[in-house]
Amino acid sequence: MDYEDDLPNLDHWKSVMEFTVEQAALLMAMIDPFDVESLEEAKRLQVSRWKKAHAHSLAIVSAIRQGVISPVVCCAYIEDSNWNGWHTVTMKPSDRTMEISPAHTIIARASLINWVATENVQVTRPRPRQAVPATTKPAPAPITVEAKQEPLALPYHGHKSEGLEFVGEAIRQLWSTYDEDDPSTAPTQAEVVKFLRDKLGAGVNMAEAVNLVLRPAHLRRGGNKGKKVPTSVDQ
Repeated sequence: MDYEDDLPNLDHWKSVMEFTVEQAALLMAMIDPFDVESLEEAKRLQVSRWKKAHAHSLAIVSAIRQGVISPVVCCAYIEDSNWNGWHTVTMKPSDRTMEISPAHTIIARASLINWVATENVQVTRPRPRQAVPATTKPAPAPITVEAKQEPLALPYHGHKSEGLEFVGEAIRQLWSTYDEDDPSTAPTQAEVVKFLRDKLGAGVNMAEAVNLVLRPAHLRRGGNKGKKVPTSVDQ
């Protein structure tokens, strides 16, 4: 991990759940995409760390090609005489006849974070602040907070199955950003089923079963219905 001084504050990007590959690469190099709109502009203006941003972009595209990152939308930017110029088209990451466009391909924050952690990708971070030495009275003992380790999606006990792989991938891609205190952050049933069927090739029954397994009871449609209390007539 690279530490540098005088880096911009990027806290306003923390709530963004999806980025283009280009935006993600700029952010990984601590370049604000609101200040520099593209990788080419960063290069033209000779913005500090522009080479790192370009390298991150190539690495993300390579990870998409290898199936390590599952894009939300994978696009190419092609020239077509029938369209009188350049336009975007959706493509499969495995299609080698077209080049993935970093400016138009979209990835999820969860996928990006999982890739960075799993592959130990070196990103730019602000230099940690130096502790101020005590003067008249000793400073209180610092509170040590252990870094949160991202657990495996599912514990491994020597057994594998296609269904377990679907469950693990759905946790990583859709449920890793779920906040129990904010039900609106949970993916919908339609989103889970569509992801499993379109991205992973799961059948409709399998996709619905995985969604049911992963979805907390209070987020399921209908909720728990109370049992009917027998009346004197029923008896």
